[in-house]
Amino acid sequence: MTSSLSKDLENLSLGGPPPSKVSKNLRPQRKKGKAPIVPFRFFDLPSEIRLRVYHFVLFTPRRRRTMRAAGSVGASSKKNPPLAPVSHRIALFLASRRMHDEAADYFYSTQVFRLFHIQDYSKMPTVRAIAPQYRPSIATIELILGSSWTAPPSSWKVTAALGLEDMVRIRTLKVFLEVDPSHPVFEGFRISRDFYTDFSGDLLHEVLARLPNLEYVEFDGWPSVRKSGALMKRLMHEARAANKKIAWGPERGWTDYDGEEFDEDAYGLKAQEARAEEHRAGQLARLRALMPASFIPEALMPEALMPEAVSVMDS
Repeated sequence: MTSSLSKDLENLSLGGPPPSKVSKNLRPQRKKGKAPIVPFRFFDLPSEIRLRVYHFVLFTPRRRRTMRAAGSVGASSKKNPPLAPVSHRIALFLASRRMHDEAADYFYSTQVFRLFHIQDYSKMPTVRAIAPQYRPSIATIELILGSSWTAPPSSWKVTAALGLEDMVRIRTLKVFLEVDPSHPVFEGFRISRDFYTDFSGDLLHEVLARLPNLEYVEFDGWPSVRKSGALMKRLMHEARAANKKIAWGPERGWTDYDGEEFDEDAYGLKAQEARAEEHRAGQLARLRALMPASFIPEALMPEALMPEAVSVMDS
């Protein structure tokens, strides 16, 4: 019995069975027909895919519902998408020189930049605040008129600091009108009827003269602005004098065929006066039907029948 126990101890091995007896199924085997994953160069991707990646990084906000940072006036408030966090954008621009150039060109070519500050908060910089190296990438700028119509800011001047001559990619200038101070409702509050009209016309004239490749001027505005008003007529005159084509934005709904430009009653005042006169005549007719024929209220008496005129006729 002792000999059989010693033989069993000799066959016992705490290290497991010998290597020759290990099952082949326990060895890790590489699947046939599947190549190892090899890293690829980002710039080997087609340009369309690279631009799509730039869009996700630049315009994906941290929250799904984020506050608009482009203001509430003009095309810049509707076309410009919410921005990604600053850290994401900076990381993209600092990855490499080539990525910086491509991403920056995409960013500045897809945004609408305001020409001047207005009384409407926006995180987007105005044209003056953009570094000169990015100006050739800008494709769309917007001039918003109507703000501070009694005293336009002193910074609203077209100078070399704006860099308009460097914006060779711009084909369309957007002009948005918040209000037309030439409307009679502003009488008594404005400096003069033509003050802001002349200021805006001269400003647009200088802007058009400095944009080298501009083709279109797109006009838009709030519902109170009339195409036949003094301000719009002056601005359209400046655009046509500079040989620029006129286009219309989506907010106001103007077209080339609405005929509003040739409306003699620009603000509807004549129609309002006609309705008031018709209402007054109707009241007078009702009073005449109720009162004796010899009695006519002086307040509603026609001018030809006023007491002075009657006395003159009697004499």
